[in-house]
Amino acid sequence: MDAKIESYVKEVICHITAHKALKDRIAKDLRSHISIAVKNENIDVVIARMGRPEEVAKEFMSTMYEEKNPEMEKLIHQQVQTQYFLNNYFYEYKSKKILFGLPLVHIKLRRGWGMGKPAVAKGIIALGDISIGVISMGAVSLGGLSLGAISLGLLALGGAAVGGVSLGGLAIGLLAVGGCAVGLGAIGGAAFGKIALGGYAKGVVAIGGKAIGEYIISGNAAGSSYSLETVGHLAPEQVSNLIKSAYPNISEWIIKIFTFFVP
Repeated sequence: MDAKIESYVKEVICHITAHKALKDRIAKDLRSHISIAVKNENIDVVIARMGRPEEVAKEFMSTMYEEKNPEMEKLIHQQVQTQYFLNNYFYEYKSKKILFGLPLVHIKLRRGWGMGKPAVAKGIIALGDISIGVISMGAVSLGGLSLGAISLGLLALGGAAVGGVSLGGLAIGLLAVGGCAVGLGAIGGAAFGKIALGGYAKGVVAIGGKAIGEYIISGNAAGSSYSLETVGHLAPEQVSNLIKSAYPNISEWIIKIFTFFVP
């Protein structure tokens, strides 16, 4: 019998939109009312007389604001505040200027972190919990230029960055610069790429404290082209010559990027 009462009460509560404390109060009252009724009647008869759960829920919703006792008024006040916050939990701005079907600027941010769904901003310039745009900034950002905890873009900067050129704690891209960098060209504490420069470097061309590759400069091991006591003694010309040994036709601007980061 108790299982039937509980099942019916849960179905009713599922159809009520209210603060948790108010739902708990309604469930308690409903449970008590049914428990008293079934002392004199069969549980199935009582439930059938009360009606479908959604109808009972609708009745509760329409009458609960008529109660005037302090406890109920307090619960209703909490419900109103919660509902107002859920309806207004984010700040949003959209510029009137439209380009390619998108607002020039779209900003959408949650007022309270962890409340409600993430705010998604889409625009040429986008700022939001999740931002999508030519220039995007947010916890998760996607776009041409992306800045965020997690960034994906042609130029990506963030804790974790994935893009053409990526800079971050974890960076993955054609050119990656970060604590851990993975790319065709990689520069970082740990670097993995065709050309890798870092404390630990692994690639065709590898330059680092510990280097593994076909063409290496390492503080710990001799390579096919160069061997130094410490990588800290490197000269830009040595790095340039090593890269050209592996890739004779490589562009000068790529070499300049790597020689810029030479200690």
